[in-house]
Amino acid sequence: MKRLSLMLLILIIALSMAACSQKSDESGFGGNNDFEATLNAKIMDIDGETILLANMAKGAGHADIYLVNVGGVEIKSADGKDSDISALKRGKIIDVIFDGTIMESFPMKLGNIKRVSIKNQGEDIAGLYKKVIDDLYEVDPGLNDNVSILAFDFTNITNLTEAEKTALIYIIGNDYKMEAFAATYEDLYEQGYIDKDKLYFEKGLLFSIEDTAISGDSFKFNAKKWRSGTGAYFFNDCTATKTADGWSYTIGAEMISKSDTKTYSMIEVNAESSNQ
Repeated sequence: MKRLSLMLLILIIALSMAACSQKSDESGFGGNNDFEATLNAKIMDIDGETILLANMAKGAGHADIYLVNVGGVEIKSADGKDSDISALKRGKIIDVIFDGTIMESFPMKLGNIKRVSIKNQGEDIAGLYKKVIDDLYEVDPGLNDNVSILAFDFTNITNLTEAEKTALIYIIGNDYKMEAFAATYEDLYEQGYIDKDKLYFEKGLLFSIEDTAISGDSFKFNAKKWRSGTGAYFFNDCTATKTADGWSYTIGAEMISKSDTKTYSMIEVNAESSNQ
């Protein structure tokens, strides 16, 4: 009797395990390689076969950026035809179909990528703002002496998502090989980066941009590089314009700080720069 009961118990356990295995396979996990997840994202940067992506899903967080290698991956154009990596450009909206695995790193990485589908060409506003930051960094180079930190106040940018802002900061930090992070003047002040008596950012620069929403093929923005109360440079009343070659911008006026944070000296210089 005991032997019969033991055999029945073993049979019940075996049947339960088989049922669980079948349920796991049907759910797309548990070793079923047919499971697919889709990441809808914008291409923020390209380096060989590696692309930096910003999640474009509604509600995506500021840290929702991904570094993905697409070497050897099947790529489809918007009309469903076979394409290749040369079709992947900054600003493109794509669907990345993968096995659902997300590796927690910064930027995050995806598991097995099955294919990439190009959806449409989006706006490369981040590329434009990268050019603006580069141009600001070049002017009045004395402000850059002994700088090892780049801080960015993008709270008043309306033409980028939070994930796009983070991706832009990541790109600039890599390009300049410096520590780069998002922060307002108040954040830097409270965290001790800015000397409260001298109003001086000893180890870094604070860049800030504020813009208006895109209207047609243009919008307005202001940009600033700040080192101290007596050391700042401004691109004011700038106009961004979209052409067949991408976004370019013109500067309405350039300004430098003169004696304190509220007094500035106007420089009568109009400049034009473009982002291709």
